[in-house]
Amino acid sequence: MRKSFFVLVCLMLLTGCGERSPYDTESVSGTVLVDGAPMQGISIIFSPVKPDEGHAAGSVTDADGKYKLTTAGLDIGSGAVSGTYNVTFRKIEIIGNDLSMEEAEEKYPNGLPVIYHVPKKYENHDTSGIEPVTVEKKKKNVFDFNLSTKD
Repeated sequence: MRKSFFVLVCLMLLTGCGERSPYDTESVSGTVLVDGAPMQGISIIFSPVKPDEGHAAGSVTDADGKYKLTTAGLDIGSGAVSGTYNVTFRKIEIIGNDLSMEEAEEKYPNGLPVIYHVPKKYENHDTSGIEPVTVEKKKKNVFDFNLSTKD
């Protein structure tokens, strides 16, 4: 009996007494459109405006442009810690990355071409025009974005 109790106490200490994560996270989801249409494979990153208030979280859009955030280091779909975040987006395609190094250098002497499916300005919160968003405790945190290729 004493041995069983000791094993149970050790397991509780190792698992944190059933806690899911070291952070209190809130569910965060939404849709990302490009020129009004959904696009699959857009990386979306939430970076805390103040690094000591929050933790980076991210996701990738599905075929309907929908995303559900995951805090770095936690389970998929874990959400984000409450706080204010800058939001950035990226989807690129590198042409020729299936070539050998020699073939790539011969065909593309100035480096492999990159296609930006989401304009490069959205990779940086200073140039994106996207205002910071605030993830609130015990609220429905849904953030939708419509990015434009027209500017």
